[in-house]
Amino acid sequence: MFLFTEKIGNSQLFNILFIMRTTIVISFLPVLTTTQALQDAWLASIITFFLSALCVYLIGRLALIFPDKSIIQYSQELLGSWPGRLFSLFYPGLFLFMGATDLRIYGELLRSVFLPETPLIVIQSSIVIAAVMVVYAGLEPLGRMADLIFPVFTLSILFTLLFPVVEADFGNLQPVLYNGWRPVLFATLTPVAIIAQYAHLTMLIPSVVEPQKALRSALSSLLWASLILVFAALIVVAVLGADEGARAAFPVFKLIRAIRISEFLERIEAFPTFAWGLGLFITLSVNLYSLSKGLSQLCRLKNHRHLLLPLAVILSTLALQGYSDFLEIRSFFKPQVAAPFVFFLLLFPLAVLWTAYFFKKKDSVF
Repeated sequence: MFLFTEKIGNSQLFNILFIMRTTIVISFLPVLTTTQALQDAWLASIITFFLSALCVYLIGRLALIFPDKSIIQYSQELLGSWPGRLFSLFYPGLFLFMGATDLRIYGELLRSVFLPETPLIVIQSSIVIAAVMVVYAGLEPLGRMADLIFPVFTLSILFTLLFPVVEADFGNLQPVLYNGWRPVLFATLTPVAIIAQYAHLTMLIPSVVEPQKALRSALSSLLWASLILVFAALIVVAVLGADEGARAAFPVFKLIRAIRISEFLERIEAFPTFAWGLGLFITLSVNLYSLSKGLSQLCRLKNHRHLLLPLAVILSTLALQGYSDFLEIRSFFKPQVAAPFVFFLLLFPLAVLWTAYFFKKKDSVF
């Protein structure tokens, strides 16, 4: 029998957001692979934190003004019933897209490296079914799963990044700013765009036990995930070199395959793959929760669980049909594509809602 409890603690919110952020930035290291920042990718990672923190603050601060309501609900309060409903469709669309893209990227990794004969639909379906089960159980079981996965996930990531240090040549990090600031700043656009994951705050804050501390938890998770991103960029460039790291489809995965600890300990690439799989499970579960919860509020349904199966089918189909291959996925994450796309789906609605809030607050004063 399932317990339909819908509350999580702030530590669980931290774990969820940290896992989601770290999973995607580690998977293909966008500060290195999407632009020509090369040996300065670590510097782009540092700048990324400050720009991302500003976006997270704007997302979380607005949500805290309406701590007992999701973005679907306070959009209607700020913009009116029907305009608010139509406008809030931006975010369910964003959750659907993010879930499908993350699922396809991980499926491509498993199929290309470990399971070349396995159909992609089989790989993806197994993960989607597990995610549907935990979301159907409720948000509290999802938070507990994040508690269980967090230490394993973190240790696996640290193991992946610390072992190659013995092979590192930190001379590969020089010269610093050889091409100036422009490539570095350009390299921040994609990882900042990936901050769209924190849009889940707009759906999760009403279910946090202490919502007033949610923004601090979110910024803390971003800080620690950013430190891992900086360290990953340093190690990948130091071991593989800037050019080879930038050409790799999955730089961190290639990093761990490039080293050999001993004759008796091989195939250690299972560690980052395992960590990535756990992270994807949490990421996909949160996307399905936010998507089903948001659409149920739009349709005035009492229980979002009735939407889980059809949404899981739609998400899986989009993951299969939305991209022809991994090269198309990678081209999407180029800054000139990803940044405008996420701006339209995330920052544009956020700017409109903030504007509506200020106008409404001004009218109430007068």
